[in-house]
Amino acid sequence: MTEEVSLLHSVKNYLQNNIKVNDKILISISCGLDSTVLYDAIIRSKYLNTKKIYYLIFDHQIRSEGKYEIKQFIKFYNLANKNLLIKKLFLKDKSKGFQEKSRSSRYDFLYKYSKKKDIKDIFLGHHLDDLNETYFLRKTQQSGATGLSNIFLDKYKSLKLHRPLKKYTKEQIKSYAINNRLTWFEDRSNLELNYTRNKIRNFLYSKKLFNQINKERLNFFKIFHLYQLHKNFFKRKRNNIFEIDTDKFHYLNENLKFFVVQSFYYENRLLLKKQIRDENIKNFVKILKTHIISNKEMSVFSGKIGVINKKTCINLT
Repeated sequence: MTEEVSLLHSVKNYLQNNIKVNDKILISISCGLDSTVLYDAIIRSKYLNTKKIYYLIFDHQIRSEGKYEIKQFIKFYNLANKNLLIKKLFLKDKSKGFQEKSRSSRYDFLYKYSKKKDIKDIFLGHHLDDLNETYFLRKTQQSGATGLSNIFLDKYKSLKLHRPLKKYTKEQIKSYAINNRLTWFEDRSNLELNYTRNKIRNFLYSKKLFNQINKERLNFFKIFHLYQLHKNFFKRKRNNIFEIDTDKFHYLNENLKFFVVQSFYYENRLLLKKQIRDENIKNFVKILKTHIISNKEMSVFSGKIGVINKKTCINLT
């Protein structure tokens, strides 16, 4: 089986196992290689009702040629009269933390737009290289086992996030694109080494190192159940408010309490403005003990603990 047939078959099989024929889906398109291959494979699969497929293109407005590329992409794939929206992102600071701010803005708009269109399934073009780069980035940031065991979110609020290309490398995806004579546009900012992720991408260019990091990541993935711990103790009530089952929580020993709180924050990390530290988690556990006695609203990392309808809750603000 050729790479082209294998990838197409894999995407079609993914759709059949996760999406119904008449479900609405939204494809996030950057006009780059990855999302172009994702778009093409979904269309070629002929599985979905094309009238139920929506397209969202983000214009980051950081490259002068960006607008031209978007117009050419729409023209080439004949998307002009379909369920298409171009969203301009207005970020004041285009250097410090730009990529993180951009990602946060994209997810926030994806949620608002999807809710308006009654769409629950979002398709993203992330692939194996992205997984390994993010893993390595977290490793350099001294992320704990919870963060290293679960690299990408499967959900964002009420949205399901789908990444059917995540087992394919960038090289395999490019091979598919060339064989199918696809048109895409390379973002020159991906080569600029003033972005941390780009430095990591350049560092992992070695195939030997790439395979080593991939093997290490897979070992952490085997313990991803750590990431699921919080679901037994934190239940979303509405928006960013979660009810905490304090009776169950206080039966845990101190180590397990730490992992539960850590996994809760990692699950909801896109709601946070900065990364949680170990001391924040320890303080959370300490405050929760105090709160049971006083029942007063108390501040914790990125939110407040209080009582709603006689239930202990945290509101991530």
